[in-house]
Amino acid sequence: MSQSTNTLSDADFKVGRVIGASGLKGVLKVRLETNNPDLLSAVKSVSIATAAGAKSNHRVECMKYEKRHMLVKLEDVCDRTQAEKLLGAFITTERKQIRDLQEDEFWMRDLVGLDVFSTAGEKLGTICDIVGESGEFLEMKCTNPEKTDTVLIPFVRAIVPVVDVKDKRIEIVNLPGLLD
Repeated sequence: MSQSTNTLSDADFKVGRVIGASGLKGVLKVRLETNNPDLLSAVKSVSIATAAGAKSNHRVECMKYEKRHMLVKLEDVCDRTQAEKLLGAFITTERKQIRDLQEDEFWMRDLVGLDVFSTAGEKLGTICDIVGESGEFLEMKCTNPEKTDTVLIPFVRAIVPVVDVKDKRIEIVNLPGLLD
């Protein structure tokens, strides 16, 4: 599952943000934008966009998941000084380099716009955003015209048992007080 805060084309996948350097040989420490690092196992090239607006393409020498971060060695970043210049930069790759999703996996950004139904079949609203660093909540715009605010739904299997991106629907267990 992946969450995206910037607008990306279908060809782009946001790998993460450079948060530091590891060692002296230019290894980047990256905070991932996905909670499934296995998706990145076949990535061979990335694009880097710095806060100053500079963009560059790089070949990946190796990627290794370690302690909730990805360590990324790029062929043309040879020392710690070069790596530290990329601090804060965003790393993206082409979506075609990402491992195919399994049947029960989906992209978080693909949930926006899906209709929300109760498990009893009543249409409740439409997902308008994903909230939280790891997508902990689905933000829903209610179908009820009297309700002008949005509602946050905890994104856990006990409350959201069905996510069907293909049929563009999500089902939730409408617990008392959940949508108030």
